[in-house]
Amino acid sequence: MRKTRIYLCAVLVVTLILGALFTIPFDKSPGPPEKITIAFSATMDAVLAEVALIQGHYLQEGLEVTAHLHPYGKLALKDLLEGKADFATVAETPVMLAIMHGEKIAIVATIETGNRVNAIVARRDRGILTPGDLKGKKIAVTLGTTADFFMDTFLALHEIARKEMQVVDLKPEQMVDALARGEVDAVSVFMPFPIQLQKRLGSRVVAFYDDNIYTFMFNIVATQKFISENPGKVRKLLRALVKAEEFVSLNPSQAQMMIADFSRTDPALVRELWQSFSYRVKLDQSLLLALEEETLWAIKGGLVGKQPIPDYLDYIYLGGLESVNAKSVRILR
Repeated sequence: MRKTRIYLCAVLVVTLILGALFTIPFDKSPGPPEKITIAFSATMDAVLAEVALIQGHYLQEGLEVTAHLHPYGKLALKDLLEGKADFATVAETPVMLAIMHGEKIAIVATIETGNRVNAIVARRDRGILTPGDLKGKKIAVTLGTTADFFMDTFLALHEIARKEMQVVDLKPEQMVDALARGEVDAVSVFMPFPIQLQKRLGSRVVAFYDDNIYTFMFNIVATQKFISENPGKVRKLLRALVKAEEFVSLNPSQAQMMIADFSRTDPALVRELWQSFSYRVKLDQSLLLALEEETLWAIKGGLVGKQPIPDYLDYIYLGGLESVNAKSVRILR
């Protein structure tokens, strides 16, 4: 009889625990997955977002993803702003410029950072051997990107004004051929193009890096309207990205092969570049500072009209990541 009472008590305890668990509100629903569209920069910049797709992490969290692939983040952001995607993967510079032009968007999380991501690659036969030799030369850059900001910062460090250069706007994929054919003297471009240029042109070019003047931050963003109307989808997306972060940390070789296939990049090049980046889902104070610094650059350079610097806390969505992984949010408020 005593054994029977103990057994019944144990059953009751288990029942109460299970009942409590199943009354906790989850974002997952018993129905079909919710559909979202993500505009990807189909490069090494969006590793976590891509791994989450390949590994099925989005689907595990109740999201069915349609992927729109683009060669770089500025075009992915354009997809978002035109209403063709719910999320976009993009670096901080295009985000800043969009905000300064009145777009109501918000960064949901930073998913990748790096300090050796941008470079100026120049032809030696044009007399360019040191940074100072860039003065007066013709340089190509993709305007409104991190390469644009890096170029101006690098030139200023070496006391060269932008007006002392002949700057031309080219797409990143046009840079290699343009420099190889001698149509420009130098290019300012982000990875993997500096490495590709050095491999193709060898000793004919010199590459200028600077690990200390700029930190590249790649993010996932959405419109403020979408976030306010779909906080559950945002949390599901972030949980999928956190799963991808863990997978990449534990399985770097496997992740590298996935990214090489997804981005159609030489696996050897992916392996070579892998250590240039940090793959974490986070929101840091450094993001806020970078947005403010780049805004000053954009105003000074005439990329945007003179106006007050926005309160960028209004353009960073903290609630999503705080509810998923609060320790990854380190922004002062």
